[in-house]
Amino acid sequence: MDIKVHRGLEQIGGCITEISTATSRVFIDFGQNLPGNGEPTTPEQDRLMVENIFATNAKMHEAVFYTHGHEDHVGLFEYIPTCVPQYMSDGTKELLLIKYRTLKEGVELSLEQLQNDANSTKEHIEEVIVQKSNAEKKIKIITKMNSWGRTPPRKKPYSISIGDITITPFFNCHSIYDSHMFLIEADGKRIWHTGDYRAHGYMGKGLIPTLRKYATNIDTLITEGTMLSRNDECIHECKVSEKMANVMKSFKYVFVLASATDIERLASIKNAALEAKKTLYVCSKFMSSTMKFFTERESELSHGLFSFSPRMLRFNGLERIKKKGFVLIAGTSQISRVEELTKELPIEETLLVYSSWEGYYTIPEQVAANPGYKNFRELFCN
Repeated sequence: MDIKVHRGLEQIGGCITEISTATSRVFIDFGQNLPGNGEPTTPEQDRLMVENIFATNAKMHEAVFYTHGHEDHVGLFEYIPTCVPQYMSDGTKELLLIKYRTLKEGVELSLEQLQNDANSTKEHIEEVIVQKSNAEKKIKIITKMNSWGRTPPRKKPYSISIGDITITPFFNCHSIYDSHMFLIEADGKRIWHTGDYRAHGYMGKGLIPTLRKYATNIDTLITEGTMLSRNDECIHECKVSEKMANVMKSFKYVFVLASATDIERLASIKNAALEAKKTLYVCSKFMSSTMKFFTERESELSHGLFSFSPRMLRFNGLERIKKKGFVLIAGTSQISRVEELTKELPIEETLLVYSSWEGYYTIPEQVAANPGYKNFRELFCN
């Protein structure tokens, strides 16, 4: 087998790895560059880059496999040639469909409002129509993707053959639902591609047993190195939840900045809110939809750990909510709603809990690329 890392060796994210034989090749991830990592690119530049990659070293059998649904691993899926099959876990596929269907619904609502507004400009309406078309295109592509289900405990792992290359996916714990690593076999050689992984989540206990059983006689290891240069300790999600519960008890109004796709962190927040005897709220349809999806898929298997029933925050019932206190989970895209709400609350009784890379607040180019993190944090003094 030949291995070529097209992107990802000297930056975080934007991962594209090609593994080939004389007749076949597979790509692991086609990721979008993260802001501040690698050269900024336009959609047209991304399209041309993908086109050039597939025009070089073409094989009789080809496919793309995705480790998980973060943009820096899956963000270029729309540019993959239609003749090349794409594979992802069924959980990743459904998460992406929820994401783009929610986006499409939001764009359709905006379009309806613009069309009924006499002050709307033709350019603005056309811009929103393009956004709607893009969302519809992505939904169509994702719907046609191939997917695999997670291997049940004590069952033989399911393998996929692309020409003379065999790919076996293994579930692993990461900060997004249904992430996988791969064993790639051909020409008598064995490659292990980890993707992004961790052992300090609720679902991380299977990592070491999986590696001991299946990651044997490996010729080449391809691994994410995001944490290798950091000295800070990884805290288990149980401890994270315990720490959150302790501070939630000291404040009446608690906001938690978190991702709608991180099932384990959402479970930690839910448990902390229960421990602090506070009602859990969300203010995003996307987060509400992912929590419903997680509950349907994982509640029974997890004995209720991944069962979610948050309330949707309604501003018309704000006075009742203010009397009782709350825990509200939000993302940076909900900053305008959060800002509106914080203006109604006594600042000394309000707390923000967050966990994100310090560079988003201290490195000027990161602040410029991701202003939501800094702006969100600056709404709070606690």
